[in-house]
Amino acid sequence: MARGRFRPTIQNWMDLDADGFPTFPDQQFLAEGDSWFTVSGFPAYNLLFELRFRKHTRIVNCGMPGDTIKHMTEISRNRNLREALSSGSFRWDAILLSGGGNDLIDEADDILLSKAERDPANVQGPADYCRAERLQALVADVQDGFRKIAELRDAPRASAKGTPILTHTYDYATPRNAPARFLFASLGPWLYTALVAREVPGEHWVAVTDYLIDTLAEGIVALQHGPRPIPNFHVVDTRGTLKRAELGHRGDSNDWQNEIHPNGWGYEKLAKRLEPVLEGLIAGSQ
Repeated sequence: MARGRFRPTIQNWMDLDADGFPTFPDQQFLAEGDSWFTVSGFPAYNLLFELRFRKHTRIVNCGMPGDTIKHMTEISRNRNLREALSSGSFRWDAILLSGGGNDLIDEADDILLSKAERDPANVQGPADYCRAERLQALVADVQDGFRKIAELRDAPRASAKGTPILTHTYDYATPRNAPARFLFASLGPWLYTALVAREVPGEHWVAVTDYLIDTLAEGIVALQHGPRPIPNFHVVDTRGTLKRAELGHRGDSNDWQNEIHPNGWGYEKLAKRLEPVLEGLIAGSQ
């Protein structure tokens, strides 16, 4: 299927006039999330920039540039998001969410067992480098954040009640000393730092990181297909879409700008995965 040719008009919720904004033709989405929806380094790339549609589209983003580290608890409690979902003056055709990745990278040091805590005789695979209960607790926290957003959407007087929600999983990041660089600062690296601190052997870094990403992804996918699915909640499983960055590379590598963020080409690949699903949701709700 050929892609749409229209770039979305992206506006920040905080930049809207007090009286709202003019009626926009065709379709309008609400977005909220982490740095994959805002700014993930310099040059500035994000997933929303790379979406293309068959209709003129506005995306109102509740995320702010600078939301480089934003967790599911912050996303679900964001005042801007709550206002956007409760306001009767705005119509949303879909809600786009990006969340959970930063929760994982920030908890990686607590999830990974130190060398002293590991029994070398019992290390058979990547799970044996991890504290299982802490990893499962993190997944539960991320799931709870998504559920809270769905509850806001479906509140009794909410104007967005029943609106389809679309989110994504994260692709396989390569643990490496490649921080997110901005004009006057840098952040990270994250996974690399945790693996070094916990003295995980270098030959197991990729397998352990993939295990963490897979565990989080399965938790997000379960919100659509698991035993307690969220109504009208849709997940695009994007694992395996991007070409992995080279281990040891300290800058832009293949489809990755830095350790945990894709570059422009990478985000375009991800956008192509989301677009047909999103178009199908819109068509099905009309």
